[in-house]
Amino acid sequence: MNPDAPIDVPPTLAQDPGVDLLSTYWPAAAGLVVAAVGVVLVVRTVRRRRGRSRRRRILTTAGLSTATALVLVASLALGVNTWVGYFPSAAALSRWVDDKVREPVAATPGSTPGSPLDASGGERVTTADRGHAFQTAVPSSASQVPSTGAWVYVPPDYDKPGNSTRYPVVYLLHGSPGSAADWFAAGRADYTLDTLIADGTIPPMILVSPDLNAGAEDLEDEPLDIPGGPQLETFVTSDVVSWADSGFRTLADAEHRIISGMSSGGLASLLYGLHRPDLFGGVISILPYAHPTTASILANADARRRNSPLDVIAARPGSTDQTVFLGQGDEEPVTEATQILDALRGQGQVTTLRVLPGLGHNWRSARTILPYGLVWTVEQRGWKTG
Repeated sequence: MNPDAPIDVPPTLAQDPGVDLLSTYWPAAAGLVVAAVGVVLVVRTVRRRRGRSRRRRILTTAGLSTATALVLVASLALGVNTWVGYFPSAAALSRWVDDKVREPVAATPGSTPGSPLDASGGERVTTADRGHAFQTAVPSSASQVPSTGAWVYVPPDYDKPGNSTRYPVVYLLHGSPGSAADWFAAGRADYTLDTLIADGTIPPMILVSPDLNAGAEDLEDEPLDIPGGPQLETFVTSDVVSWADSGFRTLADAEHRIISGMSSGGLASLLYGLHRPDLFGGVISILPYAHPTTASILANADARRRNSPLDVIAARPGSTDQTVFLGQGDEEPVTEATQILDALRGQGQVTTLRVLPGLGHNWRSARTILPYGLVWTVEQRGWKTG
Protein backbone atom coordinates (compact mmCIF):
# COMPACT_ATOMS: atom_id res chain seq x y z
CA MET A 1 0.00 0.00 0.00
CA ASN A 2 1.39 3.39 -1.01
CA PRO A 3 2.29 5.30 2.18
CA ASP A 4 1.94 8.61 0.34
CA ALA A 5 -1.55 7.98 -1.01
CA PRO A 6 -4.21 10.59 -0.13
CA ILE A 7 -5.85 10.20 3.28
CA ASP A 8 -9.63 10.47 3.38
CA VAL A 9 -11.16 11.70 6.63
CA PRO A 10 -14.75 12.82 7.29
CA PRO A 11 -15.40 16.43 6.20
CA THR A 12 -16.05 17.49 9.81
CA LEU A 13 -12.47 16.49 10.67
CA ALA A 14 -10.74 17.65 7.48
CA GLN A 15 -10.33 21.08 9.06
CA ASP A 16 -10.08 22.25 12.66
CA PRO A 17 -12.93 20.34 14.38
CA GLY A 18 -14.10 23.25 16.56
CA VAL A 19 -17.75 23.12 17.53
CA ASP A 20 -18.71 26.37 19.24
CA LEU A 21 -17.87 30.06 19.56
CA LEU A 22 -14.65 29.47 21.51
CA SER A 23 -13.10 28.11 18.31
CA THR A 24 -13.81 31.38 16.44
CA TYR A 25 -12.63 34.97 16.80
CA TRP A 26 -16.14 36.29 17.45
CA PRO A 27 -15.89 36.33 21.29
CA ALA A 28 -12.59 38.22 21.08
CA ALA A 29 -14.04 40.67 18.56
CA ALA A 30 -17.13 41.26 20.69
CA GLY A 31 -14.93 41.83 23.74
CA LEU A 32 -12.85 44.40 21.88
CA VAL A 33 -16.03 46.27 20.91
CA VAL A 34 -17.15 46.31 24.55
CA ALA A 35 -13.69 47.48 25.62
CA ALA A 36 -13.84 50.29 23.04
CA VAL A 37 -17.21 51.39 24.40
CA GLY A 38 -15.69 51.32 27.88
CA VAL A 39 -12.86 53.61 26.80
CA VAL A 40 -15.38 56.09 25.36
CA LEU A 41 -17.36 56.07 28.62
CA VAL A 42 -14.20 56.61 30.66
CA VAL A 43 -13.21 59.59 28.52
CA ARG A 44 -16.69 61.10 28.77
CA THR A 45 -16.74 60.63 32.52
CA VAL A 46 -13.36 62.31 32.93
CA ARG A 47 -14.47 65.29 30.82
CA ARG A 48 -17.80 65.71 32.58
CA ARG A 49 -17.49 68.60 35.04
CA ARG A 50 -21.07 69.19 36.09
CA GLY A 51 -23.79 67.11 37.67
CA ARG A 52 -21.51 64.93 39.78
CA SER A 53 -19.15 65.50 42.64
CA ARG A 54 -15.41 65.10 42.05
CA ARG A 55 -15.34 62.07 44.36
CA ARG A 56 -18.15 60.38 42.46
CA ARG A 57 -16.44 61.06 39.11
CA ILE A 58 -13.22 59.50 40.42
CA LEU A 59 -15.02 56.38 41.67
CA THR A 60 -16.99 56.03 38.44
CA THR A 61 -13.87 56.50 36.32
CA ALA A 62 -11.94 53.95 38.37
CA GLY A 63 -14.74 51.40 38.09
CA LEU A 64 -15.16 51.86 34.36
CA SER A 65 -11.40 51.74 33.79
CA THR A 66 -11.05 48.51 35.76
CA ALA A 67 -13.95 46.86 33.96
CA THR A 68 -12.65 47.99 30.58
CA ALA A 69 -9.17 46.67 31.35
CA LEU A 70 -10.58 43.29 32.42
CA VAL A 71 -12.68 43.02 29.26
CA LEU A 72 -9.66 43.95 27.13
CA VAL A 73 -7.44 41.34 28.79
CA ALA A 74 -10.18 38.70 28.44
CA SER A 75 -10.62 39.60 24.75
CA LEU A 76 -6.91 39.29 24.05
CA ALA A 77 -6.84 35.97 25.91
CA LEU A 78 -9.76 34.69 23.84
CA GLY A 79 -7.99 35.75 20.66
CA VAL A 80 -4.81 33.94 21.66
CA ASN A 81 -6.85 30.87 22.62
CA THR A 82 -8.51 30.83 19.21
CA TRP A 83 -5.11 30.79 17.50
CA VAL A 84 -3.54 28.26 19.88
CA GLY A 85 -6.72 26.21 20.01
CA TYR A 86 -6.34 25.15 23.63
CA PHE A 87 -10.03 25.55 24.50
CA PRO A 88 -11.96 24.87 21.28
CA SER A 89 -15.28 24.61 23.14
CA ALA A 90 -16.94 25.23 26.48
CA ALA A 91 -16.92 21.45 27.05
CA ALA A 92 -13.14 21.42 26.58
CA LEU A 93 -12.74 24.18 29.14
CA SER A 94 -14.93 22.23 31.56
CA ARG A 95 -12.76 19.13 31.18
CA TRP A 96 -9.60 21.10 31.80
CA VAL A 97 -11.10 22.57 34.98
CA ASP A 98 -12.20 19.12 36.13
CA ASP A 99 -8.68 17.83 35.59
CA LYS A 100 -7.22 20.64 37.70
CA VAL A 101 -9.64 20.58 40.62
CA ARG A 102 -10.61 16.91 40.91
CA GLU A 103 -8.19 14.40 42.35
CA PRO A 104 -8.04 11.34 40.09
CA VAL A 105 -9.39 8.22 41.74
CA ALA A 106 -8.28 4.71 40.86
CA ALA A 107 -10.83 2.14 39.82
CA THR A 108 -12.51 0.23 42.61
CA PRO A 109 -10.20 -2.55 43.89
CA GLY A 110 -11.40 -5.93 42.76
CA SER A 111 -13.50 -4.60 39.91
CA THR A 112 -13.33 -6.65 36.76
CA PRO A 113 -11.69 -5.32 33.60
CA GLY A 114 -14.19 -3.23 31.69
CA SER A 115 -16.45 -2.57 34.69
CA PRO A 116 -19.26 -0.17 33.73
CA LEU A 117 -18.19 2.21 36.50
CA ASP A 118 -15.60 4.85 35.74
CA ALA A 119 -12.93 5.78 38.28
CA SER A 120 -14.99 8.61 39.77
CA GLY A 121 -17.71 6.13 40.74
CA GLY A 122 -20.10 7.46 38.12
CA GLU A 123 -21.86 5.24 35.63
CA ARG A 124 -20.02 4.89 32.38
CA VAL A 125 -22.40 5.30 29.49
CA THR A 126 -21.52 4.10 26.01
CA THR A 127 -24.10 3.95 23.26
CA ALA A 128 -24.13 2.59 19.71
CA ASP A 129 -22.64 5.83 18.37
CA ARG A 130 -20.82 7.41 21.31
CA GLY A 131 -18.02 6.32 23.59
CA HIS A 132 -17.22 7.60 27.07
CA ALA A 133 -14.25 9.62 28.38
CA PHE A 134 -13.33 9.78 32.05
CA GLN A 135 -10.52 10.62 34.44
CA THR A 136 -8.80 7.91 36.44
CA ALA A 137 -5.43 7.14 38.07
CA VAL A 138 -2.44 5.00 37.09
CA PRO A 139 -0.10 3.39 39.65
CA SER A 140 3.61 3.90 39.04
CA SER A 141 6.70 1.84 39.77
CA ALA A 142 9.02 4.10 37.73
CA SER A 143 11.75 6.04 39.53
CA GLN A 144 10.68 9.56 40.60
CA VAL A 145 7.27 9.20 38.96
CA PRO A 146 4.40 9.05 41.47
CA SER A 147 1.07 7.42 40.77
CA THR A 148 -0.75 9.93 38.63
CA GLY A 149 -3.86 10.82 36.68
CA ALA A 150 -4.92 9.70 33.23
CA TRP A 151 -7.84 10.25 30.89
CA VAL A 152 -9.36 7.25 29.14
CA TYR A 153 -11.85 6.84 26.32
CA VAL A 154 -13.73 3.60 25.71
CA PRO A 155 -15.51 3.26 22.32
CA PRO A 156 -19.21 2.97 21.45
CA ASP A 157 -20.92 -0.18 22.74
CA TYR A 158 -17.97 -1.00 24.99
CA ASP A 159 -20.36 -1.55 27.91
CA LYS A 160 -23.09 -3.23 25.92
CA PRO A 161 -24.28 -6.32 27.81
CA GLY A 162 -22.60 -9.44 26.48
CA ASN A 163 -19.92 -7.52 24.59
CA SER A 164 -16.58 -9.30 25.03
CA THR A 165 -14.79 -7.59 22.13
CA ARG A 166 -11.16 -6.59 22.64
CA TYR A 167 -9.90 -3.35 21.15
CA PRO A 168 -6.72 -1.70 19.87
CA VAL A 169 -5.26 1.02 22.12
CA VAL A 170 -3.90 4.45 21.25
CA TYR A 171 -1.61 6.04 23.86
CA LEU A 172 -1.64 9.84 23.64
CA LEU A 173 1.20 11.95 25.07
CA HIS A 174 0.67 15.62 25.84
CA GLY A 175 3.23 18.38 25.31
CA SER A 176 5.35 20.29 27.83
CA PRO A 177 3.97 21.95 29.82
CA GLY A 178 0.67 20.13 29.73
CA SER A 179 -1.55 17.60 31.47
CA ALA A 180 -3.46 14.36 30.94
CA ALA A 181 -6.62 16.27 30.03
CA ASP A 182 -5.04 18.07 27.08
CA TRP A 183 -5.86 15.47 24.44
CA PHE A 184 -9.47 15.32 25.70
CA ALA A 185 -9.88 19.09 26.08
CA ALA A 186 -7.68 20.87 23.55
CA GLY A 187 -7.27 17.75 21.39
CA ARG A 188 -10.93 16.62 21.47
CA ALA A 189 -9.67 13.08 20.87
CA ASP A 190 -12.88 11.38 21.96
CA TYR A 191 -14.91 13.48 19.49
CA THR A 192 -12.44 12.50 16.77
CA LEU A 193 -12.77 8.80 17.63
CA ASP A 194 -16.58 8.92 17.79
CA THR A 195 -16.65 10.59 14.37
CA LEU A 196 -14.15 8.27 12.67
CA ILE A 197 -15.76 5.14 14.14
CA ALA A 198 -19.27 6.24 13.14
CA ASP A 199 -18.00 6.99 9.63
CA GLY A 200 -16.55 3.47 9.38
CA THR A 201 -13.09 4.88 8.69
CA ILE A 202 -11.41 3.18 11.65
CA PRO A 203 -12.42 0.34 13.97
CA PRO A 204 -13.42 1.09 17.58
CA MET A 205 -10.40 1.82 19.81
CA ILE A 206 -9.50 2.67 23.39
CA LEU A 207 -7.58 5.89 24.13
CA VAL A 208 -5.27 6.37 27.12
CA SER A 209 -3.67 9.73 27.93
CA PRO A 210 -1.45 9.64 31.05
CA ASP A 211 -0.22 12.68 32.95
CA LEU A 212 3.51 13.13 32.32
CA ASN A 213 4.40 15.79 34.89
CA ALA A 214 5.97 13.40 37.42
CA GLY A 215 4.00 15.01 40.25
CA ALA A 216 4.95 18.59 39.34
CA GLU A 217 2.32 21.20 38.51
CA ASP A 218 3.64 21.69 34.97
CA LEU A 219 6.88 19.88 34.10
CA GLU A 220 8.63 21.69 31.26
CA ASP A 221 11.14 18.90 30.62
CA GLU A 222 10.35 16.54 27.78
CA PRO A 223 8.58 13.30 28.83
CA LEU A 224 11.66 11.09 28.53
CA ASP A 225 13.87 9.13 30.90
CA ILE A 226 15.70 12.07 32.51
CA PRO A 227 19.23 11.38 33.85
CA GLY A 228 18.93 11.57 37.63
CA GLY A 229 15.26 12.55 37.29
CA PRO A 230 11.82 11.15 36.44
CA GLN A 231 11.83 8.05 34.26
CA LEU A 232 8.78 8.96 32.20
CA GLU A 233 9.43 6.71 29.22
CA THR A 234 9.77 3.77 31.59
CA PHE A 235 6.53 4.82 33.29
CA VAL A 236 4.58 4.74 30.02
CA THR A 237 6.14 1.66 28.44
CA SER A 238 6.06 -0.42 31.62
CA ASP A 239 3.36 0.86 33.96
CA VAL A 240 0.78 2.54 31.74
CA VAL A 241 0.66 -0.19 29.10
CA SER A 242 0.42 -3.04 31.61
CA TRP A 243 -2.22 -1.09 33.59
CA ALA A 244 -4.35 -0.59 30.49
CA ASP A 245 -4.04 -4.23 29.44
CA SER A 246 -5.08 -5.43 32.89
CA GLY A 247 -7.96 -2.98 33.33
CA PHE A 248 -9.57 -2.84 29.90
CA ARG A 249 -10.45 -5.26 27.12
CA THR A 250 -7.42 -4.54 24.99
CA LEU A 251 -5.75 -6.43 22.19
CA ALA A 252 -2.54 -6.78 24.14
CA ASP A 253 0.05 -7.00 21.38
CA ALA A 254 2.26 -4.60 19.44
CA GLU A 255 0.19 -5.00 16.28
CA HIS A 256 -2.75 -3.30 18.02
CA ARG A 257 -0.93 -0.59 19.98
CA ILE A 258 -0.32 2.93 18.67
CA ILE A 259 1.82 5.51 20.45
CA SER A 260 1.08 9.14 19.57
CA GLY A 261 1.82 12.62 20.88
CA MET A 262 2.18 16.28 20.01
CA SER A 263 5.24 18.59 20.23
CA SER A 264 7.44 17.24 23.06
CA GLY A 265 4.94 14.38 23.22
CA GLY A 266 5.50 13.97 19.48
CA LEU A 267 9.23 13.61 20.08
CA ALA A 268 8.55 11.19 22.93
CA SER A 269 6.07 9.07 20.95
CA LEU A 270 8.58 8.73 18.14
CA LEU A 271 11.35 7.73 20.54
CA TYR A 272 9.18 5.32 22.52
CA GLY A 273 8.23 3.63 19.26
CA LEU A 274 11.80 3.52 17.93
CA HIS A 275 13.02 2.09 21.23
CA ARG A 276 10.19 -0.44 21.54
CA PRO A 277 8.90 -1.75 18.20
CA ASP A 278 8.04 -4.89 20.14
CA LEU A 279 5.52 -2.83 22.14
CA PHE A 280 4.08 -0.34 19.62
CA GLY A 281 3.23 -1.34 16.06
CA GLY A 282 2.20 2.16 15.05
CA VAL A 283 3.67 5.60 15.72
CA ILE A 284 1.84 8.88 15.10
CA SER A 285 4.24 11.73 15.81
CA ILE A 286 2.52 15.12 15.55
CA LEU A 287 4.63 18.31 15.38
CA PRO A 288 7.83 16.27 15.76
CA TYR A 289 11.39 17.54 15.99
CA ALA A 290 14.79 15.88 15.81
CA HIS A 291 16.75 17.20 18.80
CA PRO A 292 15.79 17.11 22.51
CA THR A 293 15.98 20.37 24.46
CA THR A 294 15.92 19.16 28.09
CA ALA A 295 19.10 20.50 29.72
CA SER A 296 19.97 17.37 31.72
CA ILE A 297 19.68 15.23 28.58
CA LEU A 298 21.86 17.56 26.52
CA ALA A 299 24.48 17.49 29.29
CA ASN A 300 24.69 13.68 29.18
CA ALA A 301 26.19 12.22 25.98
CA ASP A 302 24.52 8.81 26.33
CA ALA A 303 21.12 10.34 27.12
CA ARG A 304 21.46 12.79 24.23
CA ARG A 305 22.14 9.96 21.76
CA ARG A 306 19.32 7.85 23.18
CA ASN A 307 16.84 10.71 22.85
CA SER A 308 17.83 12.08 19.45
CA PRO A 309 15.70 10.37 16.78
CA LEU A 310 18.32 10.62 14.03
CA ASP A 311 20.94 8.96 16.25
CA VAL A 312 18.50 6.23 17.30
CA ILE A 313 17.57 5.51 13.67
CA ALA A 314 21.22 5.45 12.57
CA ALA A 315 22.06 2.93 15.30
CA ARG A 316 19.35 0.46 14.28
CA PRO A 317 20.23 -2.57 12.18
CA GLY A 318 17.36 -1.87 9.79
CA SER A 319 13.62 -1.41 9.42
CA THR A 320 10.94 -2.96 11.62
CA ASP A 321 7.29 -3.90 11.12
CA GLN A 322 6.24 -0.54 12.53
CA THR A 323 4.44 2.16 10.60
CA VAL A 324 5.45 5.76 11.32
CA PHE A 325 3.26 8.78 10.59
CA LEU A 326 4.78 12.27 10.88
CA GLY A 327 2.45 15.26 10.71
CA GLN A 328 2.77 19.03 11.00
CA GLY A 329 1.54 22.30 9.53
CA ASP A 330 3.13 24.41 6.83
CA GLU A 331 3.57 27.45 9.10
CA GLU A 332 6.75 26.03 10.61
CA PRO A 333 9.92 24.64 8.97
CA VAL A 334 9.74 21.03 7.78
CA THR A 335 13.51 20.50 7.87
CA GLU A 336 13.70 18.27 10.94
CA ALA A 337 10.59 16.25 10.08
CA THR A 338 12.01 15.69 6.59
CA GLN A 339 15.33 14.53 8.07
CA ILE A 340 13.46 11.98 10.19
CA LEU A 341 11.41 10.86 7.18
CA ASP A 342 14.51 10.42 5.00
CA ALA A 343 16.38 8.52 7.71
CA LEU A 344 13.51 6.08 8.24
CA ARG A 345 12.86 5.56 4.54
CA GLY A 346 16.57 5.03 4.03
CA GLN A 347 16.13 1.89 6.13
CA GLY A 348 13.01 0.81 4.26
CA GLN A 349 10.66 1.80 7.10
CA VAL A 350 7.00 2.37 6.14
CA THR A 351 6.79 6.10 6.86
CA THR A 352 4.98 9.19 5.65
CA LEU A 353 5.18 12.92 6.33
CA ARG A 354 2.01 14.95 5.89
CA VAL A 355 2.21 18.76 5.99
CA LEU A 356 -1.22 20.36 6.28
CA PRO A 357 -1.80 23.94 5.09
CA GLY A 358 -2.58 26.81 7.42
CA LEU A 359 -1.40 25.10 10.60
CA GLY A 360 1.32 26.08 13.08
CA HIS A 361 2.74 24.58 16.26
CA ASN A 362 -0.34 24.49 18.48
CA TRP A 363 -3.29 22.40 19.63
CA ARG A 364 -5.42 23.45 16.69
CA SER A 365 -2.88 21.63 14.53
CA ALA A 366 -2.68 18.60 16.81
CA ARG A 367 -6.41 17.89 16.81
CA THR A 368 -6.62 18.50 13.06
CA ILE A 369 -3.71 16.18 12.23
CA LEU A 370 -4.67 13.31 14.60
CA PRO A 371 -7.47 11.88 12.39
CA TYR A 372 -5.13 11.79 9.38
CA GLY A 373 -2.59 9.84 11.43
CA LEU A 374 -5.19 7.38 12.71
CA VAL A 375 -6.73 6.74 9.28
CA TRP A 376 -3.31 6.31 7.65
CA THR A 377 -2.11 3.92 10.35
CA VAL A 378 -5.26 1.79 10.15
CA GLU A 379 -4.93 1.57 6.37
CA GLN A 380 -1.22 0.74 6.43
CA ARG A 381 -1.67 -1.95 9.06
CA GLY A 382 -4.64 -3.44 7.28
CA TRP A 383 -7.00 -3.32 10.22
CA LYS A 384 -10.59 -4.26 9.51
CA THR A 385 -13.01 -1.36 9.91
CA GLY A 386 -16.31 -3.16 9.65
